[in-house]
Amino acid sequence: MAASTSVSAGQVVVLVQHWPDPVPPAELPVRGPLRTTSRVVLVALLVLAAAVATGAIVALWMAETPGWWFPLLFTVVFIALVVALWIGFVGAVVQSSERVRARARWADAAGRVERLDGVVSARTVSTIEDGGVDSFILVVDTAEGTVCARWERPTARSRMLLQTEVPGVGARARVWRIREADDDGPVVVEVRDPSVEGGGTA
Repeated sequence: MAASTSVSAGQVVVLVQHWPDPVPPAELPVRGPLRTTSRVVLVALLVLAAAVATGAIVALWMAETPGWWFPLLFTVVFIALVVALWIGFVGAVVQSSERVRARARWADAAGRVERLDGVVSARTVSTIEDGGVDSFILVVDTAEGTVCARWERPTARSRMLLQTEVPGVGARARVWRIREADDDGPVVVEVRDPSVEGGGTA
């Protein structure tokens, strides 16, 4: 595997309390696809937001204001907000499609998934305001090269991870990958929760 700093939707970290049996995961442990119902609801909300923003912009330009710069300023703000929401939606759809392709690729590779032992050489942790961990990326060195993978909360309602539960540099890792896959191929990196006794050892 060639060294890479990018992480695709199918390159995931699985945090475990105890080492599972050394067999490859039957399914790629990623979030499911964005449901059609969810897409329809989101599009409806985005269209509504665009309509409200348009109405507000028209009202601003028709009302008395301190000067032409006032409605222009808020026009730019409203348009930027609507565009940002649409960009976020498109990004979510793209991520969903990537997860679907990665899961299908993993399923098709049954019998060709191999295990590599590795060691965490770097990590990047993303936290929220209260210090809880929202996601983290691990860089793992193996005998075949370097691989990157990401851990994300399964759902918004899932328990927030503490920073003490994120494996540090030097932690042992198991890497499951498709034999002879490219750098963007799906990967599962298993690491132990360091807050559990013996979490960093075999």
